[in-house]
Amino acid sequence: MKKLLLALSVLLGGIGAAAHAQPAANAGMAQNDVLLIVDIKPVAAQVAKNLNVEATRIPLTVQAPLEVAANACAIPATVLGAQGGAGAVGCTATATSPALEQLVKTRLLQQ
Repeated sequence: MKKLLLALSVLLGGIGAAAHAQPAANAGMAQNDVLLIVDIKPVAAQVAKNLNVEATRIPLTVQAPLEVAANACAIPATVLGAQGGAGAVGCTATATSPALEQLVKTRLLQQ
C-alpha cells in the first residue's frame, strides 16, 4: 500500500510540475514573436564578407526576433524584452551571428 501511495504521489507531482512549466514555455514563445529593429551598420562589413556580397548591399537595419537581437547587441533578452516590442525598440549590433546573417540574406533575396 505504501508503495502504491508513493508511486501515485510521484506521478501526481510530475504532472503538477509539468503544469507549472507550461506557462513559462508559452511566455518564451511569445517573446520569440517580438521583432526588434537592429542597427547592423557596425557589423555590415563582416556580414557582407560572410555572405559574400558587396557591403553596399547590406541594409542599415533589420527586424530580428528578440533572441537574435539580444545576441547581436550583447544585451540580455530580458532587458530588451522589457523595453517594449513590435519594432518600437531597437539596439545596435556589436557582433554578427548565423541567425542575423540569415535575416540579412532573406532581406537581400526580397529586393
